[in-house]
Amino acid sequence: MNTRTLPLLLAIAASLTVNAAQAATTGSVQFRGQVNAGTCNLAAGDVNRTITLPTVKISDFDSAVYTGAQNFDISADCESDIRNVIFLFSGTQSTGNALLFSNTGTSAGTALWLAHRAPALGTIPANGTPAQRSRTVATSANKAVLPLTGAYHKTGAAITQGTLVSAVTVSITYN
Repeated sequence: MNTRTLPLLLAIAASLTVNAAQAATTGSVQFRGQVNAGTCNLAAGDVNRTITLPTVKISDFDSAVYTGAQNFDISADCESDIRNVIFLFSGTQSTGNALLFSNTGTSAGTALWLAHRAPALGTIPANGTPAQRSRTVATSANKAVLPLTGAYHKTGAAITQGTLVSAVTVSITYN
């Protein structure tokens, strides 16, 4: 080997050696988060809603205990993981008939009858257990729709002309 190239080769070889890095400490990284269940809300149009019953005559009660039925739906908009919505109704019961909601209007002898339309008419009482006053509806396409009927109903007192005004509160829970 040529002696003149030896110092050059030694310099090149020395520059190719790699120094090993030394770790002073080690650590870990933690990740935290939370997954919440979806929610449901009454549809915007059902939050504060007025259902107008058709005008009836006193004589319409001659052969029926209720008249002037008006069909309507109450619905809830839900997220995709919600399977069932429970609609719970409450209000002041009519004097003498706990199944009816009281009338604060001017027509004596009348109260509000509220019923679930499916599969058959089923009274939703103003006064009863939560199970009697609630209806469970399965969601479909992120919505739960409860078909209802409201109507004028005889209370047993003499019926007079005037208005029927009745307030019913609906709340929902879901799973």
